Amino acid sequence: MSLAVIGHVNHGKTALVRALTGMETDRLKEEIERGLSITLGFAHAAQGGVMFDLIDAPGHEDYIRAMVSGTAGARAVLLVVSATEGFGRQTFEHLAIAAALGLEAGLVVVTKADLLGPGDEAAVISQITADLRGTILEGQPIILCSAHSGAGLEAVREGLQALADRCPLPSPLTGAFLPIDRAFSLTGAGTVVTGTLQGAGLRVGEAVELWPSGQRASVRQLQVHNQSVGHAEPGGRVAVNLRGLSAKDVASGEVLCRAGAFAPSTQVDVMITLSVQASKGLKHMDQIKVLWGARQDMASLRLMEAGTLAPGQRALAQLRFATSVVAYGGQRAVLRRPSPVETLGSIRVLDPLAPPMKGRSGPRLALLAAVASGEVEAIVQALADWSGGILLVAEAARLTRRTVSDLLPLLVTDYQPLGEGQLVRRADVAAAKQAYVVALTTAHALAPMHAAASLAEVRKALAKDHGRDLIAHAEQVLALEGLIRLEGAKVALASHDPLTSLTADSLVRLGEIEARLLQAGLMPPDVATVAGDDEEATALMTLLVETGRAVALRNGALRQTLTFHHQALLDAAPKLRSHFAPPQSFTTGQARAALETTRKYIVPVLEYLDRLGLTRREGDVRQVLSEGDVPTAP
Repeated sequence: MSLAVIGHVNHGKTALVRALTGMETDRLKEEIERGLSITLGFAHAAQGGVMFDLIDAPGHEDYIRAMVSGTAGARAVLLVVSATEGFGRQTFEHLAIAAALGLEAGLVVVTKADLLGPGDEAAVISQITADLRGTILEGQPIILCSAHSGAGLEAVREGLQALADRCPLPSPLTGAFLPIDRAFSLTGAGTVVTGTLQGAGLRVGEAVELWPSGQRASVRQLQVHNQSVGHAEPGGRVAVNLRGLSAKDVASGEVLCRAGAFAPSTQVDVMITLSVQASKGLKHMDQIKVLWGARQDMASLRLMEAGTLAPGQRALAQLRFATSVVAYGGQRAVLRRPSPVETLGSIRVLDPLAPPMKGRSGPRLALLAAVASGEVEAIVQALADWSGGILLVAEAARLTRRTVSDLLPLLVTDYQPLGEGQLVRRADVAAAKQAYVVALTTAHALAPMHAAASLAEVRKALAKDHGRDLIAHAEQVLALEGLIRLEGAKVALASHDPLTSLTADSLVRLGEIEARLLQAGLMPPDVATVAGDDEEATALMTLLVETGRAVALRNGALRQTLTFHHQALLDAAPKLRSHFAPPQSFTTGQARAALETTRKYIVPVLEYLDRLGLTRREGDVRQVLSEGDVPTAP
């Protein structure tokens, strides 16, 4: 169990850690000479079956970044307060930072108690109790001790044991997440990185990645408390010997992760909370500094709900980074103003792989509000709403902070499979199918003499209320169920028969036009010759084509569309066969003479027979294929 040892400068943190563990955490020459911690110090001690990792954080305000690095990943805090000085400025700031990082429990140790006069203890405890009001340690145990004399140290150890019993366990992650606070090279071993392991365990031989650089390596060796282990559990300090990287390849602040478990992004959606102690509020597009893990990054603030955020308020926001960062859902971070330097508040990561924010999208805000609530059902419903009814399982797992295998059983009642890694709400499929039928019914009512409607127009009408993928799925289901007909760029209800909409006179005219086309054979009249300016006649010609009784063929050279009766085209094949018995070949000119037509018609006719599989072209000649069964007109 990792404990962040925090408090004001010179209040005795390092001396207390030394007294509890027998280890010296100040290792730099400058730290020893000045008696002032500059970097993080590490020590450990067993107490009541628990191994405590004590992370000694610098107390000076110039080393806030190191303090944040040491506190991130800790499960609780050990607040050190000098009995003779009481709370200092950094005491309050350290407590605020611990709260910003999501810590909720701790122990208050009042050091230098041997310097108090008779009867002073009660007053000191009373004042410290008052100073703790409103902080995360309000109501937590307060223990007086002296690292110099040893008085009270046993009570501190007992307090640590009790803290371990009541401290909440951290939320699990999909893989190991190790913010690197040190990287160095050892002779005979190679590159070693250290940090407080979060999320999940790490094994020797496991493939790992360093983010945001994206470099890959594998775990050669693991050490916990200077002992080699095959597996390191999350929550404590770990040294990782890497294979495949040199120490100079490891940049400050990188995160070592299990391969494939996390990914970098330049946009992170967050819930931001501005401290009531902030000197002023924040505005949309302000530049802020984000301290998380062992790194700090500058970000541009995109407020989603309003243009400003006042001290004490919280709001949904997106942080936009100039370079990629890596984070996880639920991660906490500290916000600071770059100039003048000030701790502003905190963020909680909602979506570490957020899409770029475009305006103030209501569905996106609803989704992030659901993520902030942590309720799985609400998150999944909001995600489906935002994505048009289609649920990406991997995205739902990320936002609910669950594994895919844990999430799927919760969705089986209300969702059905769609594609690889996709689900769709059963209710949305039913609604989309109904809407599709209604849209087609409306299209047929507006143009009853058309055999089918434009597929693109139907989809466009539905896109106002349904996602494109959902429309496509509903369309395929309707087709498989036999309720609609898909014919190239057209679609129709299976029950739609345009002939039923015709009057008796229109049916007579349709028969006359069809007979004229059939009689014309392979030299049909132009549409304009048949229909002229008569809109009904033009519509009837179109109906013949749509129902397959006629076929519209394009003569590309003449830029003309020619309309033939379908049976006339089919009758051309046996005529050619009678003149050019297989395997005899023929030219276009020979076919024109055999079919008694002209150059205007012969090329589109032969190309159509090729498409039907009745003839086959080889260079400048063709052959009629075997007799077989010739298709008949509908």
